Amino acid sequence: MIEAYDGDVPAPWDEPGQHTPVELIPPTWAPIDLRDVLEGTHVPEEPALFVRTDGHGLLYPGRVHSFHGEPESGKSLVAQAEAARVLTDGGRVLFVDFESDRGTVALRLLALGASVEAILERFHYVRPEGPPSLPHEQQAWTELLAQRFDLAVLDGVTEALSLAGIASKDNDAVTLWVRRVPRAIAHRTGAAVVVIDHVVKDSDSRGRYAIGGQAKLAALDGAAYVVDVVQPLGRGLRGVLSLRVAKDRPGAVRGFAGKPRRDRTAEAARVTVDSTGPDDRIVVTVDPPVAAAPADDDLGGSRPWRPTALMEKVSRLLEDSRDPVVGSTVTAAVRGKRTAVSAALDLLVAEQYVARVMHGRAQRHHCLRPYRQTDDPLSDLYQPRDASDLAQQPPRALDVMRPASRVNTRVRDA
Repeated sequence: MIEAYDGDVPAPWDEPGQHTPVELIPPTWAPIDLRDVLEGTHVPEEPALFVRTDGHGLLYPGRVHSFHGEPESGKSLVAQAEAARVLTDGGRVLFVDFESDRGTVALRLLALGASVEAILERFHYVRPEGPPSLPHEQQAWTELLAQRFDLAVLDGVTEALSLAGIASKDNDAVTLWVRRVPRAIAHRTGAAVVVIDHVVKDSDSRGRYAIGGQAKLAALDGAAYVVDVVQPLGRGLRGVLSLRVAKDRPGAVRGFAGKPRRDRTAEAARVTVDSTGPDDRIVVTVDPPVAAAPADDDLGGSRPWRPTALMEKVSRLLEDSRDPVVGSTVTAAVRGKRTAVSAALDLLVAEQYVARVMHGRAQRHHCLRPYRQTDDPLSDLYQPRDASDLAQQPPRALDVMRPASRVNTRVRDA
């Protein structure tokens, strides 16, 4: 039987150290030495997991984060992709599943490139049916907290709170749950913890918050990300997601995120989910956000900056190249400001005109389909064509090479 919530204090989920001998529990009310901070030897926390292709990470070890978005927005897949990468790199992953099932999760990890051996040896899958305060769950909970993990994913906050008898809008109860469950896992195991959550249906009123009380955001001690779909995901598709940072308690992520929007979020990454390869393989690439001109601040309603002339130049360069081209070669070969050329290349990748793949330790690019300003409705040079014009124009064959079927988010652009 699941313990019920009586409306005042949540059921007594284990605090860190509840089953640890008192003499082994470090005191938290004792003064903390600040000498290293004052002497300049203190090293600020940096996000070390979920690393973009430019080397910047998005998840802090030992802290709690949130990925929240609409249903089928790819938020669970993004966390699973990082789990597969951690396993491939020899790390340990805890996956606490409140919504899916073991078969779906295990097969997804295989599709994302994790090996059978890595999953069996270093992937810990848990499917709770009640809170860890239940008598028959306490030993397993204590043993779990005694282990070390690099990444921990709690998939399904709404279901997790329901099992604990907690209403999503009860800020006090939610805060206590965050401290007793995800934060306990983060602090005791050292893992970067990611909780997967939903957003309200109305996109105009949701802002940067997950569904429920504001404590879901306030109680996090890491970073929170809103997951939006730019291009749809699915089998045989090459989808694109946008991750906007909604909160960054340590402060490192906002330093390399995009320009803030009205709702105080800023794009922190563009995630490409390529499901077009053979054998149902999924390749996930985490890129920096698409650059925008200074005028595009999302405050005045101005049209986003779009370097269409540079986009066409980059496209023509890649069309004429027999081999995939590294990003630095593109920015050097195309005349224009380096950051603007790079932004043009990012847009072509995001809109599936160009594929970005890994070759050895370098990112390379090849053309999927030509881009022309005259065919772009967002370009000042756009020239609408009727159906007869399109029918008379033969398709152009391009030598398209499939990306490697593996997850790699750590390689910098050469």
